[in-house]
Amino acid sequence: MSETFSQRHTILIVLIVAVASFMQMLDASVLVTAIPQMARSFSVSPLALGVGITAYVMATAILLPASGWIADRIGTKRLFIIALVSFTAASILCGLSQTLPQFVVARVLQGFAGACLGPVGGLILMKIIHKRDLIRMMNIFSAPMLIAPVLGPPIGGLITTYLSWQWIFYLNLPIGVIGTLLALRFIPEQPLLRRPFDLLGFVLNGLALGSLIFGFDKLSGASFPKSVAVAFLVLGIVFGFFAIRRARRARHPLISLEPIRYPSYRLTSIFAMPFMRLPVAALPFALPIMLQVGFGMTAFVSGMLFLGHTLGDLTMKLLTTRVFRKFGYRRVMLFNVVTFATSLAACAMITRQTPLITIALLLFASGCFRSFLMSGIGTLSYAEIPQDCMTSATTFNQIVLQLTQAIGTSLTVIFIDVAMHARGSTVLDASDCRVALAIVAAISLFALLPLYRLAADAGAELSGHKGRNNTEIPAA
Repeated sequence: MSETFSQRHTILIVLIVAVASFMQMLDASVLVTAIPQMARSFSVSPLALGVGITAYVMATAILLPASGWIADRIGTKRLFIIALVSFTAASILCGLSQTLPQFVVARVLQGFAGACLGPVGGLILMKIIHKRDLIRMMNIFSAPMLIAPVLGPPIGGLITTYLSWQWIFYLNLPIGVIGTLLALRFIPEQPLLRRPFDLLGFVLNGLALGSLIFGFDKLSGASFPKSVAVAFLVLGIVFGFFAIRRARRARHPLISLEPIRYPSYRLTSIFAMPFMRLPVAALPFALPIMLQVGFGMTAFVSGMLFLGHTLGDLTMKLLTTRVFRKFGYRRVMLFNVVTFATSLAACAMITRQTPLITIALLLFASGCFRSFLMSGIGTLSYAEIPQDCMTSATTFNQIVLQLTQAIGTSLTVIFIDVAMHARGSTVLDASDCRVALAIVAAISLFALLPLYRLAADAGAELSGHKGRNNTEIPAA
């Protein structure tokens, strides 16, 4: 980062990138509530609208591996603005759609734009933030994205009830316009990097990621043949093998495997993050089902209880820097893996008689534990990464996030389904969600293995944690 950037300027850039990610997440969470009304408008069944969600995810998966190369080629600022404008324009097209095919095409365009917003936004932040400020700035960045899934359902319900589903997409217009104007004014230009485009790597990565995400999505679907879903997963693994092989042998691979050489990145992003993203995806899916279907709570009460989880996460953002500084990354993350898994197991023990205040406090505590884990993984991943590897590191991180999110939700559905059939029933019960949460809690403990292998002073340059000799390690 250039020394000419003030703290205020850096925070403003962080917020601009965060607003773009907020728009993406809000769009996804709001859309779910509008599906019944959209289905009536298009004269199709609500299940048919699933193709719109799948189209977005698949489009994102296809273009995501190339986002880093495009950013290097035309510039991170230019690509970020193009993606932001394109996402906003595609949102307008979604609202103007009169038929399901028109909507699907608009969602594909929206997915292509969304494929660049995440990794390019992250790349912008990694290039301008000093390592000593990384924890604090990433906490600022993550706050809007924690709020978006909470605000999405009530905003979506309000819009579809009193306006029309089209306004769900028109809502992105003011956000996109303001974000674009701010990006033009405040985001700095970065040097261009010209390297040949790895067409074969692009094809292999796109096929691998698309097949895996589609396979996991359909594996948990009730109406899709399981054999076909498994076939897509096998294809994804095969294409993934050849994509990795290509990355190792190509002179200019689309996504370099160089970041994996660095222990902090390898142990957190590659080995620990999948085990932690599973419970992060499972809890907001399984617990509301248990509370609403199993215990008969209303969606409003369930949502208000889960608000405690987000509140806990946001509250701990105020303490993350100081805690990592005092105890160090390794110790804090190991402790919070255990406590987060324990909180998940406690959620599995909730009954109809459990007081609401107890549930809210439990969710608040689990949010606190999650906060340290996500902040730790999200910052420690980049502790050792040099600037010339940052493009591949951020792109690779986004790919892992996409895959683990798809796997987490799908596995949770599968665990619930297996528990239900083990009871010999086809009717969902709260006990099925309990089993799923207990399994997820046990799986999350496997994150202890890679995190235990971290060096005792891992991330000291980010947190300023003092080593055993009580000498403060200076931040970079």
